[in-house]
Amino acid sequence: MKRIESMSPRSRQLGVSLIELMVAALLGLIIVAGLIQVLIANRRAYQVQQGSNYLQQNLRFANDTISWSVRMAGFWGGVAPNEVTGLTTSSGATPCSDAWLLSAQGGLGSGAVQGADGAAAFPYGSCVAAANYVKGSDVLVLRYADADPCAVDTGATALNTSTCLPASTYYLAANVGQTGQIFKAGASVPTLPGSTHRYVYPYRVDMYYLQPCSDNGGGNCTATSDGGTPQPTLMRMSIVNGKFQAFPIVSGIEQLQFEYGIYVSNGAQNEVPSIKQYKTAAQMTAADWQNVLAVRMTMVARGRERDLSIPQGGTFALTGTCSYTISTAGAFTLSSTSADCDGFTMNGLTRPDQFVRTVLQQTVQLRNISRGG
Repeated sequence: MKRIESMSPRSRQLGVSLIELMVAALLGLIIVAGLIQVLIANRRAYQVQQGSNYLQQNLRFANDTISWSVRMAGFWGGVAPNEVTGLTTSSGATPCSDAWLLSAQGGLGSGAVQGADGAAAFPYGSCVAAANYVKGSDVLVLRYADADPCAVDTGATALNTSTCLPASTYYLAANVGQTGQIFKAGASVPTLPGSTHRYVYPYRVDMYYLQPCSDNGGGNCTATSDGGTPQPTLMRMSIVNGKFQAFPIVSGIEQLQFEYGIYVSNGAQNEVPSIKQYKTAAQMTAADWQNVLAVRMTMVARGRERDLSIPQGGTFALTGTCSYTISTAGAFTLSSTSADCDGFTMNGLTRPDQFVRTVLQQTVQLRNISRGG
Protein backbone atom coordinates (compact mmCIF):
# COMPACT_ATOMS: atom_id res chain seq x y z
CA MET A 1 0.00 0.00 0.00
CA LYS A 2 1.34 3.46 -0.99
CA ARG A 3 1.81 6.10 1.68
CA ILE A 4 0.60 9.58 0.86
CA GLU A 5 2.70 12.23 2.56
CA SER A 6 0.96 15.46 3.49
CA MET A 7 2.73 18.86 2.93
CA SER A 8 2.39 21.91 5.12
CA PRO A 9 1.34 25.26 3.57
CA ARG A 10 4.87 26.65 4.21
CA SER A 11 6.56 23.87 2.35
CA ARG A 12 4.20 24.29 -0.61
CA GLN A 13 5.14 28.11 -0.99
CA LEU A 14 7.76 28.03 -3.71
CA GLY A 15 7.89 31.86 -4.59
CA VAL A 16 6.27 35.30 -4.05
CA SER A 17 3.10 36.64 -5.44
CA LEU A 18 2.89 39.48 -7.98
CA ILE A 19 1.37 41.78 -5.38
CA GLU A 20 4.26 41.16 -2.99
CA LEU A 21 6.74 41.85 -5.76
CA MET A 22 5.04 45.13 -6.67
CA VAL A 23 4.96 46.25 -3.02
CA ALA A 24 8.68 45.48 -2.63
CA ALA A 25 9.49 47.38 -5.85
CA LEU A 26 7.43 50.37 -4.69
CA LEU A 27 9.22 50.48 -1.36
CA GLY A 28 12.56 50.30 -3.16
CA LEU A 29 11.60 53.15 -5.45
CA ILE A 30 10.55 55.29 -2.49
CA ILE A 31 13.90 54.69 -0.79
CA VAL A 32 15.86 55.44 -3.99
CA ALA A 33 13.82 58.63 -4.59
CA GLY A 34 14.60 59.77 -1.07
CA LEU A 35 18.31 59.13 -1.59
CA ILE A 36 18.24 61.04 -4.88
CA GLN A 37 16.60 64.02 -3.18
CA VAL A 38 19.28 63.96 -0.48
CA LEU A 39 22.03 63.83 -3.11
CA ILE A 40 20.45 66.69 -5.08
CA ALA A 41 20.11 68.80 -1.92
CA ASN A 42 23.72 68.08 -0.96
CA ARG A 43 24.94 68.94 -4.44
CA ARG A 44 22.98 72.18 -4.43
CA ALA A 45 24.36 73.09 -1.01
CA TYR A 46 27.87 72.28 -2.26
CA GLN A 47 27.40 74.51 -5.32
CA VAL A 48 26.08 77.37 -3.17
CA GLN A 49 29.05 76.99 -0.81
CA GLN A 50 31.48 76.85 -3.72
CA GLY A 51 29.88 79.97 -5.17
CA SER A 52 30.21 81.76 -1.85
CA ASN A 53 33.86 80.71 -1.57
CA TYR A 54 34.45 81.90 -5.14
CA LEU A 55 33.01 85.33 -4.31
CA GLN A 56 35.01 85.65 -1.10
CA GLN A 57 38.25 84.62 -2.79
CA ASN A 58 37.72 87.04 -5.66
CA LEU A 59 36.92 89.93 -3.33
CA ARG A 60 39.89 89.16 -1.12
CA PHE A 61 42.29 88.93 -4.05
CA ALA A 62 40.95 92.11 -5.69
CA ASN A 63 41.12 93.95 -2.38
CA ASP A 64 44.69 92.80 -1.65
CA THR A 65 45.91 93.74 -5.14
CA ILE A 66 44.46 97.26 -5.13
CA SER A 67 45.43 97.81 -1.47
CA TRP A 68 49.07 97.01 -2.20
CA SER A 69 49.21 99.61 -4.98
CA VAL A 70 47.44 102.20 -2.81
CA ARG A 71 49.93 101.68 0.00
CA MET A 72 52.80 102.07 -2.46
CA ALA A 73 51.42 105.26 -4.04
CA GLY A 74 53.69 108.23 -3.47
CA PHE A 75 56.79 106.15 -2.68
CA TRP A 76 59.82 107.88 -4.20
CA GLY A 77 62.67 105.91 -2.66
CA GLY A 78 62.59 107.85 0.59
CA VAL A 79 62.68 111.21 -1.22
CA ALA A 80 60.05 113.93 -0.82
CA PRO A 81 57.98 114.33 -4.03
CA ASN A 82 59.05 117.95 -4.51
CA GLU A 83 62.69 116.78 -4.52
CA VAL A 84 62.13 114.41 -7.45
CA THR A 85 62.96 115.87 -10.86
CA GLY A 86 61.73 114.45 -14.12
CA LEU A 87 58.09 114.26 -13.01
CA THR A 88 55.69 116.78 -14.50
CA THR A 89 52.65 118.78 -13.44
CA SER A 90 51.04 118.46 -16.85
CA SER A 91 47.39 117.87 -15.93
CA GLY A 92 46.30 118.41 -19.53
CA ALA A 93 48.50 115.70 -21.04
CA THR A 94 46.91 113.13 -23.33
CA PRO A 95 45.88 110.13 -21.19
CA CYS A 96 48.33 107.21 -21.30
CA SER A 97 50.98 109.34 -23.04
CA ASP A 98 54.49 109.62 -21.58
CA ALA A 99 53.71 113.08 -20.19
CA TRP A 100 50.56 111.72 -18.53
CA LEU A 101 52.42 108.76 -17.04
CA LEU A 102 54.93 111.14 -15.45
CA SER A 103 52.42 113.68 -14.09
CA ALA A 104 52.97 113.00 -10.39
CA GLN A 105 54.82 116.09 -9.08
CA GLY A 106 53.83 118.71 -6.56
CA GLY A 107 52.27 119.16 -3.14
CA LEU A 108 51.98 116.54 -0.45
CA GLY A 109 51.05 113.84 -2.94
CA SER A 110 49.52 115.37 -6.06
CA GLY A 111 49.49 112.90 -8.92
CA ALA A 112 50.43 109.91 -6.78
CA VAL A 113 46.71 109.15 -6.59
CA GLN A 114 44.23 110.17 -9.26
CA GLY A 115 40.75 108.96 -10.04
CA ALA A 116 37.64 109.41 -12.14
CA ASP A 117 34.01 108.60 -11.50
CA GLY A 118 32.26 106.07 -13.69
CA ALA A 119 30.64 107.38 -16.85
CA ALA A 120 29.12 106.21 -20.13
CA ALA A 121 32.59 106.38 -21.74
CA PHE A 122 36.02 105.52 -20.38
CA PRO A 123 37.11 108.58 -18.32
CA TYR A 124 40.70 108.61 -19.61
CA GLY A 125 40.23 109.04 -23.33
CA SER A 126 41.27 106.24 -25.64
CA CYS A 127 43.39 104.34 -23.08
CA VAL A 128 40.68 101.67 -23.09
CA ALA A 129 38.19 100.92 -25.87
CA ALA A 130 34.56 101.63 -25.00
CA ALA A 131 33.65 97.95 -25.47
CA ASN A 132 36.25 96.97 -22.86
CA TYR A 133 34.96 99.23 -20.09
CA VAL A 134 32.11 98.58 -17.64
CA LYS A 135 30.15 101.81 -17.94
CA GLY A 136 29.56 103.58 -14.65
CA SER A 137 32.49 101.95 -12.81
CA ASP A 138 35.25 104.10 -11.30
CA VAL A 139 38.88 104.25 -12.42
CA LEU A 140 41.87 104.63 -10.07
CA VAL A 141 45.41 105.67 -11.11
CA LEU A 142 48.39 105.29 -8.76
CA ARG A 143 52.02 106.35 -9.31
CA TYR A 144 55.07 105.26 -7.33
CA ALA A 145 58.54 103.75 -7.46
CA ASP A 146 58.65 99.96 -7.14
CA ALA A 147 59.73 98.54 -3.77
CA ASP A 148 62.42 96.31 -5.33
CA PRO A 149 65.49 98.26 -6.53
CA CYS A 150 67.48 97.27 -9.59
CA ALA A 151 71.03 95.96 -9.23
CA VAL A 152 73.26 98.97 -9.96
CA ASP A 153 76.87 99.30 -8.85
CA THR A 154 77.97 102.46 -7.08
CA GLY A 155 78.98 105.04 -9.68
CA ALA A 156 77.70 102.98 -12.62
CA THR A 157 76.13 104.95 -15.47
CA ALA A 158 74.55 102.04 -17.38
CA LEU A 159 71.43 100.22 -16.17
CA ASN A 160 70.92 96.56 -16.95
CA THR A 161 67.11 96.46 -17.08
CA SER A 162 67.13 92.66 -16.80
CA THR A 163 67.88 93.16 -13.11
CA CYS A 164 64.60 95.10 -12.77
CA LEU A 165 61.51 92.88 -12.70
CA PRO A 166 59.36 93.65 -14.47
CA ALA A 167 61.17 96.09 -16.74
CA SER A 168 59.71 99.60 -17.06
CA THR A 169 59.88 102.56 -19.42
CA TYR A 170 61.12 104.92 -16.69
CA TYR A 171 63.26 104.55 -13.59
CA LEU A 172 63.91 106.56 -10.44
CA ALA A 173 67.41 107.16 -9.12
CA ALA A 174 67.19 108.28 -5.49
CA ASN A 175 69.44 109.20 -2.57
CA VAL A 176 67.42 108.45 0.55
CA GLY A 177 66.25 111.62 2.29
CA GLN A 178 67.86 113.86 -0.31
CA THR A 179 67.12 113.99 -4.04
CA GLY A 180 65.76 111.81 -6.82
CA GLN A 181 65.56 111.90 -10.60
CA ILE A 182 63.39 110.09 -13.14
CA PHE A 183 65.17 108.88 -16.28
CA LYS A 184 64.14 106.83 -19.30
CA ALA A 185 65.33 103.32 -20.07
CA GLY A 186 68.45 103.47 -22.23
CA ALA A 187 69.63 106.78 -20.76
CA SER A 188 72.57 107.05 -18.36
CA VAL A 189 71.86 106.55 -14.68
CA PRO A 190 71.91 110.07 -13.14
CA THR A 191 74.69 111.05 -10.78
CA LEU A 192 72.95 112.58 -7.76
CA PRO A 193 74.31 115.05 -5.24
CA GLY A 194 74.27 113.85 -1.65
CA SER A 195 76.09 111.56 0.73
CA THR A 196 73.72 108.59 0.87
CA HIS A 197 73.82 105.52 -1.34
CA ARG A 198 72.05 105.81 -4.70
CA TYR A 199 69.24 103.36 -5.44
CA VAL A 200 67.46 102.79 -8.74
CA TYR A 201 63.80 101.72 -8.82
CA PRO A 202 61.43 100.93 -11.70
CA TYR A 203 58.80 103.69 -12.04
CA ARG A 204 55.26 102.34 -11.81
CA VAL A 205 51.83 103.54 -12.91
CA ASP A 206 48.86 101.31 -12.03
CA MET A 207 45.42 102.05 -13.47
CA TYR A 208 42.54 99.90 -12.15
CA TYR A 209 39.22 99.59 -13.97
CA LEU A 210 36.54 97.02 -14.84
CA GLN A 211 36.21 95.18 -18.15
CA PRO A 212 32.88 93.55 -19.19
CA CYS A 213 34.52 90.20 -19.95
CA SER A 214 37.43 88.10 -18.77
CA ASP A 215 38.85 87.20 -22.18
CA ASN A 216 38.35 89.60 -25.08
CA GLY A 217 40.51 87.56 -27.41
CA GLY A 218 42.93 90.43 -27.88
CA GLY A 219 40.15 92.65 -29.25
CA ASN A 220 36.89 93.84 -27.73
CA CYS A 221 34.43 92.20 -25.35
CA THR A 222 31.27 90.92 -27.02
CA ALA A 223 28.14 89.02 -25.98
CA THR A 224 29.89 85.78 -26.97
CA SER A 225 32.96 86.37 -24.78
CA ASP A 226 33.67 83.87 -21.99
CA GLY A 227 31.55 81.18 -23.62
CA GLY A 228 28.50 83.39 -24.01
CA THR A 229 28.36 84.55 -20.37
CA PRO A 230 30.79 87.49 -20.10
CA GLN A 231 32.39 87.75 -16.67
CA PRO A 232 33.09 91.35 -15.50
CA THR A 233 36.77 91.50 -14.61
CA LEU A 234 39.06 93.74 -12.58
CA MET A 235 41.84 94.96 -14.87
CA ARG A 236 45.15 96.70 -14.23
CA MET A 237 47.14 98.70 -16.75
CA SER A 238 50.83 98.87 -15.89
CA ILE A 239 54.15 99.71 -17.51
CA VAL A 240 55.67 96.38 -18.50
CA ASN A 241 58.60 96.00 -20.90
CA GLY A 242 58.30 99.56 -22.08
CA LYS A 243 54.54 99.49 -22.77
CA PHE A 244 51.44 100.55 -20.84
CA GLN A 245 49.53 97.27 -21.02
CA ALA A 246 46.30 95.86 -19.58
CA PHE A 247 46.21 92.62 -17.58
CA PRO A 248 43.24 90.79 -15.98
CA ILE A 249 43.46 90.53 -12.19
CA VAL A 250 40.32 88.67 -11.11
CA SER A 251 36.95 87.96 -12.70
CA GLY A 252 33.49 88.34 -11.18
CA ILE A 253 33.81 91.98 -10.03
CA GLU A 254 30.55 93.60 -11.16
CA GLN A 255 30.96 97.14 -9.75
CA LEU A 256 33.82 99.21 -8.37
CA GLN A 257 33.69 102.61 -6.72
CA PHE A 258 36.31 104.77 -4.98
CA GLU A 259 36.10 107.62 -2.48
CA TYR A 260 39.02 109.75 -1.33
CA GLY A 261 39.78 110.77 2.24
CA ILE A 262 41.22 114.29 2.30
CA TYR A 263 42.44 116.69 4.96
CA VAL A 264 42.34 120.46 5.10
CA SER A 265 45.28 122.13 6.82
CA ASN A 266 44.54 124.60 9.61
CA GLY A 267 47.98 126.12 9.29
CA ALA A 268 49.11 125.05 12.74
CA GLN A 269 52.79 124.37 13.32
CA ASN A 270 53.72 120.67 13.39
CA GLU A 271 50.21 119.79 12.29
CA VAL A 272 49.56 116.05 11.92
CA PRO A 273 47.47 115.49 8.78
CA SER A 274 44.20 113.69 9.48
CA ILE A 275 41.24 112.85 7.26
CA LYS A 276 38.42 115.39 7.42
CA GLN A 277 36.00 113.94 4.87
CA TYR A 278 35.57 111.51 1.98
CA LYS A 279 34.68 112.65 -1.53
CA THR A 280 33.95 110.97 -4.83
CA ALA A 281 36.12 111.93 -7.79
CA ALA A 282 33.36 114.20 -9.13
CA GLN A 283 33.31 116.09 -5.81
CA MET A 284 37.09 116.58 -5.71
CA THR A 285 38.67 119.92 -6.60
CA ALA A 286 42.07 120.26 -8.24
CA ALA A 287 43.57 121.21 -4.86
CA ASP A 288 42.02 118.20 -3.11
CA TRP A 289 44.10 115.63 -4.95
CA GLN A 290 47.31 116.71 -3.22
CA ASN A 291 45.60 116.22 0.14
CA VAL A 292 44.40 112.63 -0.31
CA LEU A 293 45.46 110.46 2.63
CA ALA A 294 43.28 107.39 2.10
CA VAL A 295 41.23 105.60 -0.53
CA ARG A 296 37.94 103.92 0.35
CA MET A 297 36.96 101.27 -2.20
CA THR A 298 33.66 99.43 -2.49
CA MET A 299 33.15 96.55 -4.87
CA VAL A 300 30.42 94.06 -5.71
CA ALA A 301 31.39 90.52 -6.69
CA ARG A 302 28.98 88.37 -8.70
CA GLY A 303 28.84 84.57 -8.89
CA ARG A 304 29.69 82.76 -12.11
CA GLU A 305 26.70 80.42 -12.20
CA ARG A 306 22.99 81.03 -11.77
CA ASP A 307 21.54 80.08 -8.39
CA LEU A 308 17.84 79.25 -8.65
CA SER A 309 17.42 78.08 -5.05
CA ILE A 310 16.28 81.46 -3.71
CA PRO A 311 15.83 84.96 -5.22
CA GLN A 312 19.06 87.00 -5.13
CA GLY A 313 17.61 90.51 -5.37
CA GLY A 314 18.57 93.40 -3.13
CA THR A 315 20.01 96.91 -2.98
CA PHE A 316 23.77 97.32 -3.36
CA ALA A 317 25.05 100.65 -2.01
CA LEU A 318 28.57 101.57 -3.10
CA THR A 319 28.79 105.25 -2.16
CA GLY A 320 26.39 107.85 -0.82
CA THR A 321 25.63 108.82 -4.42
CA CYS A 322 25.74 105.44 -6.19
CA SER A 323 23.61 102.35 -5.59
CA TYR A 324 21.54 99.91 -7.60
CA THR A 325 18.61 97.63 -6.87
CA ILE A 326 17.73 94.26 -8.37
CA SER A 327 14.19 93.06 -7.72
CA THR A 328 13.29 89.41 -7.22
CA ALA A 329 11.65 89.59 -10.65
CA GLY A 330 14.95 90.65 -12.25
CA ALA A 331 14.27 94.38 -12.72
CA PHE A 332 17.37 96.60 -12.46
CA THR A 333 17.21 100.17 -11.09
CA LEU A 334 20.24 102.50 -10.87
CA SER A 335 20.44 105.40 -8.40
CA SER A 336 23.27 107.76 -9.38
CA THR A 337 23.72 111.37 -8.33
CA SER A 338 26.70 113.71 -8.76
CA ALA A 339 27.53 111.72 -11.93
CA ASP A 340 28.96 109.04 -9.69
CA CYS A 341 28.17 105.84 -11.62
CA ASP A 342 26.21 107.11 -14.61
CA GLY A 343 25.73 104.62 -17.41
CA PHE A 344 26.01 101.42 -15.37
CA THR A 345 23.78 98.57 -16.57
CA MET A 346 23.61 94.80 -16.28
CA ASN A 347 25.26 94.69 -19.73
CA GLY A 348 22.62 92.46 -21.30
CA LEU A 349 22.49 90.01 -18.39
CA THR A 350 19.05 88.36 -18.26
CA ARG A 351 17.53 87.74 -14.84
CA PRO A 352 20.33 89.31 -12.77
CA ASP A 353 18.40 88.26 -9.65
CA GLN A 354 19.56 84.68 -10.24
CA PHE A 355 23.20 85.45 -9.38
CA VAL A 356 24.65 85.62 -5.87
CA ARG A 357 26.40 88.89 -4.98
CA THR A 358 28.65 90.05 -2.15
CA VAL A 359 29.68 93.61 -1.24
CA LEU A 360 33.07 94.53 0.25
CA GLN A 361 34.22 97.94 1.47
CA GLN A 362 37.80 98.67 2.54
CA THR A 363 39.68 101.84 3.47
CA VAL A 364 43.41 101.93 2.75
CA GLN A 365 45.81 104.63 3.93
CA LEU A 366 48.34 106.10 1.54
CA ARG A 367 51.11 105.59 4.03
CA ASN A 368 53.94 106.95 1.87
CA ILE A 369 52.15 110.23 1.31
CA SER A 370 51.31 110.67 4.99
CA ARG A 371 55.02 110.05 5.78
CA GLY A 372 56.25 112.39 3.08
CA GLY A 373 57.52 109.94 0.43
